[in-house]
Amino acid sequence: MNDSEHSINAKALSFFERMATSGQCNQNSVKLAKNSDYSDMDVAFLRKYTTRESTVLDLGAGTGLIVNKLYPHVKNIVAVEPFTRFTRFIAATEGITVVHQTVSEFTTTAKFDLISLFGLMHYVDESQAKEIYTKYIKYLKREGIMIIKNQFGLTEDITINGYSEELQENYSAQYRQIDKEVRLLREAGFGHVAVVDIYPKECNRWNNTHFFALVAAKQPQGLQPRTN
Repeated sequence: MNDSEHSINAKALSFFERMATSGQCNQNSVKLAKNSDYSDMDVAFLRKYTTRESTVLDLGAGTGLIVNKLYPHVKNIVAVEPFTRFTRFIAATEGITVVHQTVSEFTTTAKFDLISLFGLMHYVDESQAKEIYTKYIKYLKREGIMIIKNQFGLTEDITINGYSEELQENYSAQYRQIDKEVRLLREAGFGHVAVVDIYPKECNRWNNTHFFALVAAKQPQGLQPRTN
């Protein structure tokens, strides 16, 4: 793996640190493209796999766009996000516990019904992705599930590492080919992975990447939608 791929996560953290400390930081800052807040659809999807008794671990919680809409419908959420300037937008309620750590730093003895990684995994390279999946599968209950959502490459890995005219900022990301990401999940111990075309087609701006939600479970019954 080349140096640019190894540095994806470090560059992404620096990118979001600059965003968090900017005087223009607001709850929608983490949505990089204009009119790209799909959190209502995200939460509607997550609710298919949760009940009011579900315990949720949300990794890369950002400004709480998902957490704030999901918490009334589950038992509790642990929101992991390193930047305090982002988490000030997360609702202050006993149903949410905020942890200011990176995904690599966070550890717990708890086990969860759902672990969500939305808009996160394209900011790590392939080897880091495998480490994350191998680590966090241990924090799931026997019939718990992990749901990953972001853009994936359709026919090949798409690695971005340079100046973005749209963002007016240096930007690094790796949109791995979708079948490769499924393989990484299976290698980490998820015996069952469903690939879901989560958004309407107009939400997919590029012809070489596509938004998918990957529902990963250790047990087949974990893939079955639940009833709130």
